Amino acid sequence: MMTKRIGWLAAASVALLAAVAVLIGGHAVHAAPAAALQALVLNDDATTQWAMHSTKGRTNSHQRVHYHGHSLVRLTPARAADLPALHQLLLDLNIDVWSALRGQVDVRAADAHVLKQALDRYLPGVRARTLVADVEKQLLEPHWHAIDERVAVKSVAAQLHDPKSWFAEYHHLDEIYEWYQLLAAAHKDRITLMRNVGTTHEGRELMALRFTNHSSTNVTLPKKQVYVQGGIHAREWIAHATTQYIAYHLATSDDQTITSLLDEVEIVLVPIVNPDGYAYSWTGDRLWRKNRRADARGVFGVDLNRNYPSHWGEAGASKFRFSDTYMGPSPGSEPEVQALMALFDSLPRVVAALDLHAFSQAILHPPSWTLTDTVHEPQLKAMGDAMSQIIKSVHGKDYVSERLVDLYPHSATGTDWWYDQSRPLDNLAGKRGVDAMNMSARKTVFRPYSFTIELRPSQEDTWQTGGSGFILDKREIIPVGEEILPAFLYYARTALDNVLIE
Repeated sequence: MMTKRIGWLAAASVALLAAVAVLIGGHAVHAAPAAALQALVLNDDATTQWAMHSTKGRTNSHQRVHYHGHSLVRLTPARAADLPALHQLLLDLNIDVWSALRGQVDVRAADAHVLKQALDRYLPGVRARTLVADVEKQLLEPHWHAIDERVAVKSVAAQLHDPKSWFAEYHHLDEIYEWYQLLAAAHKDRITLMRNVGTTHEGRELMALRFTNHSSTNVTLPKKQVYVQGGIHAREWIAHATTQYIAYHLATSDDQTITSLLDEVEIVLVPIVNPDGYAYSWTGDRLWRKNRRADARGVFGVDLNRNYPSHWGEAGASKFRFSDTYMGPSPGSEPEVQALMALFDSLPRVVAALDLHAFSQAILHPPSWTLTDTVHEPQLKAMGDAMSQIIKSVHGKDYVSERLVDLYPHSATGTDWWYDQSRPLDNLAGKRGVDAMNMSARKTVFRPYSFTIELRPSQEDTWQTGGSGFILDKREIIPVGEEILPAFLYYARTALDNVLIE
């Protein structure tokens, strides 16, 4: 049955690629002949790129998924103009892209030799260099050993008052939920725990927290709002940890930068967008990306960051259920995305919206799906550049500031959807306040400063230090938090004081 299913998908991919030729920069990238493409898709018959996607996560089993023989390969086109063709080919062949920056694309390949042969034949000029020869041996075996040896020295309650202990480890989903509940209970003057935001495919609760100074006396208008989320992709553990770091300091810090901000703003934080996927990344597949939707054929997962209604099904999203970038059966089909959109819609004064991801060290703003700039490109670029400088001032790490589409074309992301949600300026201040703030009757709406941050490691750091990628060492949690927190505070304050209007 599995062979039949894989064969059907391979045939579909062959038909798709055979039907078109991608024209980039005057060069045609023609579809591979069926036999050659099937060899690439099915690779080795046993451990294949597509077979891996058809078996991993197929059931609710907690049996660990292994990647023996899979390698990480860096692909570098000779010409920048060939990058779109490369991304399209990788998408059509369902190759797992780990990072794409500065004209280089790092991918996981079930058979690096076959991939290199295919590229030589169908995309000549793309250089391929192996970065990690065996993903299982070099990355996953040490990781699972550390997980198996992990011992909780203190209870979650004890670690709430010992942040060095808490941020010395990555944590299970149940531990994280307990920690947030205890944090909210201990700091009711700043935190409101928002329950019943939504329910996942597997019945887990989606949680949100609202941070503000409830006793503010110097604010006469309704407070503006900042929206933050993390963990939309299960395998990006550092995004979950960094969200916790931000939340802890918003709750506990007496620093005037934080206290004055909370006097004037509400920060709504969704700490784990994809709890089902995150839980599965602990027990089954450490490299799992999607949610845990199960279709009638027993295939699991939709990429939640390809499921928003904004330009759904366009660039960089796959129609194949096995793909890590599967866009889902329809726009906003997933309960997690539906819940997050409803939450965002319930916040009428959002002036900034941020999504935490990993990895690449990049600060990214809309658009993701087109090369045409938004009307707020100067403001968005300036914001990203300033955040990059703040981050670098902490530990010297370079974060690239650019548009999402410059990373690689993709669509139906939360970041694009947030930016698309224009709201009346009257929401912020009423008619009198708008007149004072705006001084122009032609400006009637505002949009949020919408950003994605790709956290550590960078493409270069990760492989120069032996390789880690998504499996970032736990010793990096605190340094990442230390560099992101001040950038986030600047971001929120700047958005508060300089609203994007049009």
